[in-house]
Amino acid sequence: MKANSILAAALFSVADASPLLERQSAQGPFGAVSVSTDSALANHAIYIPTTSSTTGGKWPVVVWGNGGCGGDGASNSKFLSWVASYGYLAIASGKPGGSGSTTAQMMTQSIDFAAKVAGTGRYANVDATKIFASGFSCGGVEAMAQSWDKRVSTIGVVSSGLLTNYTAASTFTKPILYVMGGSGDIAYDNAERDFKALPANTPAWKGNLNLGHGGDLFSNQGGKFGKVQLNWLEWLFKGKQDAAKYFTDGYKADGWSVQTHAMDKIKPFV
Repeated sequence: MKANSILAAALFSVADASPLLERQSAQGPFGAVSVSTDSALANHAIYIPTTSSTTGGKWPVVVWGNGGCGGDGASNSKFLSWVASYGYLAIASGKPGGSGSTTAQMMTQSIDFAAKVAGTGRYANVDATKIFASGFSCGGVEAMAQSWDKRVSTIGVVSSGLLTNYTAASTFTKPILYVMGGSGDIAYDNAERDFKALPANTPAWKGNLNLGHGGDLFSNQGGKFGKVQLNWLEWLFKGKQDAAKYFTDGYKADGWSVQTHAMDKIKPFV
């Protein structure tokens, strides 16, 4: 099933991208993170630790879609920098400070790029066999459009749900994380519908916080909306048991209302 069966491609005006390098202070174990473009992926924002250390293993990949399918790849920089500082390559559609609209195809371009450059140059520490496609609102629809890409390991849906193809969720097979803002979230009904439509053996964890659309994603480190995604990554891609416990019990301290689906079928990619 092609991505455009979920999301019609938005018009995007490609502008000349001059390299942008910004170092952000992050508090994860890998410290500072650079935010830049790459000449081979000029209309995307690339978040990567500045260190060359691979203590704890190589760096999995996060590909990200912005709210409103907006073209500013720095719109969720607080969250993506925080994730990268834990030893991940994160790529957001849209260059830092960019404008216009993104498409699901641009997220696929991020995946293509990661697969091509992993193990080379500044990406020597990247492991493109572990890819998390996630996004906020319209960006979450872009992420769901990657569900049929064999290179993608797991999907994240942040305040989002399918817009037109209401039956597509019945074909999802990859582990999927729903991060929702409660009944006041404009995407709540769509996500509830999609969750119920998942195949019997598809692992899924759905958390709601009554914070509305997007929750606290734009807070430092991505707030609790970011915390649950980082725990998902640390568990599934690095086998961290403290992160795994967040999904059985730890979430309660953060106030999540949770439903799960076939979580006994989930197997970390380690």
